[in-house]
Amino acid sequence: MELFLCYLTNGIVNGLIYAVVALGFTLILGVMQVINFSHGLLFAFGAYFSFSLMKYVGFWIALPISCFFVGVMGILIERLAVRRVYGKNPLFGLLLTFGIAMALEEVIRMVWGKPGHSVTAPDFIAGVVNLGIMYYSKYRLFLAGLSALVILLVWIFLERTPYGAIIKAGAHDSEMVMALGKNLPKMRTLVFGLGAALAGVAGVIAAPIHSIRPVMGTYVLMPAFVIVVLGGIGSFWGSIIGGLIFGISTSLYPGRFTDIIPYVLMALILLWRPRGLMGEKSILEV
Repeated sequence: MELFLCYLTNGIVNGLIYAVVALGFTLILGVMQVINFSHGLLFAFGAYFSFSLMKYVGFWIALPISCFFVGVMGILIERLAVRRVYGKNPLFGLLLTFGIAMALEEVIRMVWGKPGHSVTAPDFIAGVVNLGIMYYSKYRLFLAGLSALVILLVWIFLERTPYGAIIKAGAHDSEMVMALGKNLPKMRTLVFGLGAALAGVAGVIAAPIHSIRPVMGTYVLMPAFVIVVLGGIGSFWGSIIGGLIFGISTSLYPGRFTDIIPYVLMALILLWRPRGLMGEKSILEV
């Protein structure tokens, strides 16, 4: 039972981290109708920025600074490249962002080198804590709480602010938002920057769990894509549920077939509901 609870808790923690990444991915896909293959590299840059900054300013200062830098990177990518493919075949955006991702991965190798680096957890949450039924990592519990806080803040932004209402409307019908006099290009830039910042947050908080390396962005991209498709394009709660399903399903069954389980679940769900668990009609439907 103790082992099962440990696996389950690991799955929830991993699922919440995946959900933060997927939230940024689904916001961009829902509003811009662009499959952003550079999203994983923005996750990696968050981890690398924090790795460099924590040596000098500590975790709490490195976290917002890293997220800000990654958000600025997202804004630059949108303004300089991605906005040229709006309204066109989704394949154009996919190929463009895939090329950007490959270029950014090489930038990481040029700046930080090819070898991986280990990131230690902050001293104030190092070690384990006795939960009564098991001993568990303080940092993983901290990750769960911080990820849940980020998700809550995004929900408040989308549900309780005027900009959030515009973004939700844009995910449903972006052209109608422009027809009503809203600044659609500005909204798209904001959404891309927000999505990038969420990827950066996830990269910062996940760095101490895994060693950081240039290919880490590629490894996190496919889980994020699976979660978005599984939960539903543009669905906030779909991303949360999909992230938890992905995290738990890959943690409860350790072994050779772990990696295939989420894809089997996604295939079964899409056979039953092509729009995902909580999604509306998306560009992935025929």
